[in-house]
Amino acid sequence: MKELLTVQDVASLLKTSRQQVRKMIRNGLLPAIRIGREWRVDPHYLREFLDHNMTG
Repeated sequence: MKELLTVQDVASLLKTSRQQVRKMIRNGLLPAIRIGREWRVDPHYLREFLDHNMTG
């Protein structure tokens, strides 16, 4: 099974707030799945997000 990142994990990696990560998820910028009340992000999708947004 693949390990999923928490909102806190993603916020730490991106050096931003948990609220900003939740906003990115809510706006469809960062794919995530909801498990109970918590959001989880597949590291693959985080890498795709970074690759897409860091080019240019």
